[in-house]
Formats: sequence, C-alpha cells, structure tokens
Amino acid sequence: MTAPELSTGAQAAISKVPLVFRAIQKLMDDPYCKKTNPSGIINAGIAANITIQSLLLERLNSISEEFIASDLEYNTPYGSAALRTEIANIFDRHFAPVTKVSPEDIVVTNGCTGAIEMLTFAICNPGDHVLIPAPCYLALEGDMGLRAQGVVTPVQLPLEDSMDVRQIEYFEKAIADIKAKGKEAKMLFLMSPHNPLGASYPKKVLQAFLKFASEHNLYAVVDEIYALSVFDRSEAVAPFESVLSWTDLDAYIDPASVIVLHGLSKDFGLNGFRMGWALSPWNKNIINVLRCYSPFGYRPAYTDRIITKFLADREYIDSMLQISQGMLASNYQIITEFLNQHAFRYIPCTAGHFVWLQLPINACIKMLRARGDISADEANSVKWTKENEVMVWDDLVDKFRVYIPTGQSFFSAEPGWFRLTFSIGKDELQVGLDRLLEACSP
Repeated sequence: MTAPELSTGAQAAISKVPLVFRAIQKLMDDPYCKKTNPSGIINAGIAANITIQSLLLERLNSISEEFIASDLEYNTPYGSAALRTEIANIFDRHFAPVTKVSPEDIVVTNGCTGAIEMLTFAICNPGDHVLIPAPCYLALEGDMGLRAQGVVTPVQLPLEDSMDVRQIEYFEKAIADIKAKGKEAKMLFLMSPHNPLGASYPKKVLQAFLKFASEHNLYAVVDEIYALSVFDRSEAVAPFESVLSWTDLDAYIDPASVIVLHGLSKDFGLNGFRMGWALSPWNKNIINVLRCYSPFGYRPAYTDRIITKFLADREYIDSMLQISQGMLASNYQIITEFLNQHAFRYIPCTAGHFVWLQLPINACIKMLRARGDISADEANSVKWTKENEVMVWDDLVDKFRVYIPTGQSFFSAEPGWFRLTFSIGKDELQVGLDRLLEACSP
C-alpha cells in the first residue's frame, strides 16, 4: 500500500529547498560560544542586531507580566487596537508621514514573511511575476512562490547601476520579456534601505521605480524594514526618505498601488517575536483582504500585549534606536578598516546589519589547491564561477567555521560575492574576521 501523492505544489516545494538552508542547519547545530564552544561556527550571516541584545533583554524582563485570562483566548488576528496604535506612533515619530498614520490602516502579521506572502496572494494570480532588483533578499522566492505561487523575477543589473535610474532600462526589458511569453507582472518589490547592499535608494531612483510601476499597472511594495537602522546620515550619502513622507507621491503613481512594510525583526532586534506589519493609508481593499487572511498568521495574545507595552515606552524606544545606530556605525567601522586593509572589494553601506563583499580570489585558489583540482602553475588563471563560489562557501562553514551566505542565494549576477553581517558582538566579529582572513590567505 502506498500513500496518495502530495499536491504538485507540495512536491515543487520539497524540490526547492533554498541553498542557504544547508549551511544554516549546520550553524544551528554547532553555534560558536567563546566559553562553551569556541570551535563552533560564527554566525556572520543571519541579519539580526545582536549589538542591542542585552539592552533588549533587560527591558523585556522588566516589563514581562504574569499571564491573564485574555492571554488564553483568541486575540485580534491583525493586531489589537492598542498594538496598532503604538505602531502608528512609530511611523508618526520616525517616518515623517504626510498625514498621521491611522491604526485602521495597519495589519499586523506573523513577521514580514507573513505580510509578503499575504500580499502576493492578494495581488498575484498563480504564475504572475514579481519584479525585484537583484541582488535581493534571499527569502523572497519562498515568501512569494512557495504557497502563493508568485514568480519571483530578479532583474539582473550591474552593481554600479544599483542606486541609479539607469536600472529602469533593465526593468523595461524584463517586463517586455514577460509579456512576450504571454505572462503578466503584477508587483514591483523594493527594499529601502536595500538588502543586501545596505543603502537607501536616492529619492529620484524611487521616483523612477514608482513611475515605472504606474506605467505598467503594477503594485509597488516598499519594504522599509531597515528604516531605523540608518547609521550614516552624512550629507554625502542618500538619506532614507519613506514614501509615506512624500507630498508628491501621486505625481508618480496612484498611492492606492503602494504598500509599505516594517516590523520588529531588524530595527528592534526582535527576530524571534515574529511580528511585522503592512500599511496602506490609501487602499482600504488591500487592508481588508489582509485582515481576511490574517487568521492564518496569528500571534499569541501575550506577545501582542507585551510588545504593545514595549513600544508604548516611547522614551526608551527612541533612546534604544539611537544606541543601536551608534553600535552599528561602530561595528561598520571595524568591518571597513578590515576590508580596506586586506583589499577586499565591497559596496560601502549606510544602513542595515551587513555589507556586500567579494572575497579575494585567493579564497578560491586555496580551496581548489587543497582539493587537488589545480596545480600551482594554474593558480593565476582561476576566476570566480558559480560552482567554485559554492565550494568556497562550504569550506568557510565546514573548515574555517564561519557562516556568511553566498551571493547565489541573493541572485547575484557576478560570482564570488557574499553578505557579511557585522551587527554581532565585537569579540565574535573579530573572531569571524580572523577566520575569514585565514580562508583568504595564500
């Protein structure tokens, strides 16, 4: 006797386990600890702000409460009114919205992953395309495609065009190719500040993106999850400007086509609480459909209650965010001094938890020679390829005991690139850099 076959969607999901999960499982099974496991794997890959962890633990432990009767009941699946009010206050204080944000325009979800999947269900029919600038956040393919069956379409472009209006030419070609195949694109997904490049889009680039979306009848989802992790506000760099703050948004797109995402995981260092939110002050239909979907992403009533109390202490929140930005700036300085000293190629960043870098070719040569795949005479002809990038990545985890995700996981067009998270403890960061240098030394 045999069990009936799983659905075609389930079978496809099983066959598409992301490459990055292979290393993450090793990391989870054998994490570094200075005292108890010094030979464990350094986590310099997952985007989590560990720099403020002690500050968060102290605060959360001070406000934790005994369970009450309502914690045992169903709560509002799209977030209690009190919680959404505090989230609206975050937007009002830090995103400079043109008009005050209403709690009624916010839907709280089970992380931004839940919000992204719900929006894909709401906007896309199965097989519809979602255009995203590459390199891009590695989980989007699963968030949009695994169940909602949107087709994530990373638009490959030169790195030097990633923050320039020139990239719109690549998007025009991508959408023309989609239409030539008889398919539809329904969504443009943007991250500002960018993941993995760690910079805010200049306003003129976002304006060009929204105009493109309008011309092609696309929804524009703008993920601003790193908005409050901007650590470089110098005049030389493009500032973060939320689309909520634009007085002329309707000059580029019907605002009803725009949805903004934010959440706890990045700016607030609370990945494990699994809480994100979607906001659209301009489209009640989007908010209503997300509310309809929200029972599939319930959070515990206790979690909503504690986070409401956490966010309500506005003096603490604003101070914590300032401290966080200072710590990110300090760690970024450590990283850039290391990268400059050892001639790593990298993209300077101004926000977020990571830097996008290309490992020196010595890392590849060292790996290939250790495997016996090349001779000393052949070393000068070695170039980065997708295949040897993955082999170096395996070596980094298994041999040198440091985890950073490979560029292929971000749909990088050029091999040899990796994303290095620097928002970890300084001691652990230094150990990770030492191990990385060993991997790249002749």
